[in-house]
Amino acid sequence: MSQSMFGYRLYEPQLRLIPWGEGIWTVNGPEVSYSLSGVTIPCPTRMTVVKLQDGSLWLHSPVSCDPELVTAVSALGPVSAIVAPNTLHYTFLADWVRAFPATSTYAAPNLNTKFPHIAFSVLGEQFSEKWRGDIDLHVVALGSFTEVVFFHRPSRTLIVTDLMQNFEASRVQGALVRTLLIVGGATGPNGRPSIEIRLAALLHRAALRRGVEQMLAWEPTGIILSHGECYQTDGVVEIKRAFG
Repeated sequence: MSQSMFGYRLYEPQLRLIPWGEGIWTVNGPEVSYSLSGVTIPCPTRMTVVKLQDGSLWLHSPVSCDPELVTAVSALGPVSAIVAPNTLHYTFLADWVRAFPATSTYAAPNLNTKFPHIAFSVLGEQFSEKWRGDIDLHVVALGSFTEVVFFHRPSRTLIVTDLMQNFEASRVQGALVRTLLIVGGATGPNGRPSIEIRLAALLHRAALRRGVEQMLAWEPTGIILSHGECYQTDGVVEIKRAFG
């Protein structure tokens, strides 16, 4: 799997299901990039797959739609939900919808307008009823940025997209990008929101506070992150450090 010359050293194995716990897997995806003040920032990706109590699969923040990965996912069970968890995570969404055209697609508020050809259900607190026993959720609305965070009840795992990032500075190949990530505050070992999300939260502190309170109330053991190194243990401690 290729990456840019100054990119992020990828997590291995790539595009393969990795067991996280009973009924939950992660998939390391290829690097994507975004622009910050005119500098291209490399960003590793990660997908989460959950087997629900009815035997169907819930896919969170899909990575590159590799044919072998699609086959491996299909072998676990029928896909019933594809989830775009925030207003930034949609790069590979349409590919997965084409691979599983009969499934339901769920999006964070305001993302559905970017894909008028896809029939979305907009995520809200009511979906806690739909997936109760498996997954709880909370919508964190910060004005220009909205993210839905999830809690997988059986494994006590928090699933976060951009609200917590834990980039490993040693994996960034370019010195300038590495410095920007360190200054931006999203490098480990203390995961936290990136600087642009922290800026978005300045006018929405109450909403962010409610989100943090909910994440703490779930008392997660581990945290799966879409970007950077995950936390296998001490989930509550890591949330407090990230938003302290």
